Amino acid sequence: MAITAEMAKEFANEPAVFSNTIAAGTEIEPKHIEHPMFLSDMVSSNLFTLEEALTIGQVLGIKTAKDCDALTPVTEEAVGGAVKLVRTEVQEEVQPEETAVVQTEIVAQDGNTIIISIKEGKDIYLELPL
Repeated sequence: MAITAEMAKEFANEPAVFSNTIAAGTEIEPKHIEHPMFLSDMVSSNLFTLEEALTIGQVLGIKTAKDCDALTPVTEEAVGGAVKLVRTEVQEEVQPEETAVVQTEIVAQDGNTIIISIKEGKDIYLELPL
């Protein structure tokens, strides 16, 4: 059973498993992810292991690098190394009555490139180890 967009937020830190067959180059959406409540039964039935599975929050919005079968964990290989490392919404106080939401997204691709996307911001400080 696939999840909804609301469930994706709730289960963002749970392992991601494809609920249906998905073609290479398809952007992963909640409808492609199996509901986490069924995963323990599948693991105990030895259908798969979740050792290398990425989390739902890491894979939503990422394109698949290859064709993937239903009921297989979403791994770095399945998404070609592109993984969302952090996706946060930061509440920043502008005025006492108003708040602004700043969305920041960090994506690692192929282990060689880090992309940082900051939609809007002020006094941004980034430090990346070499």
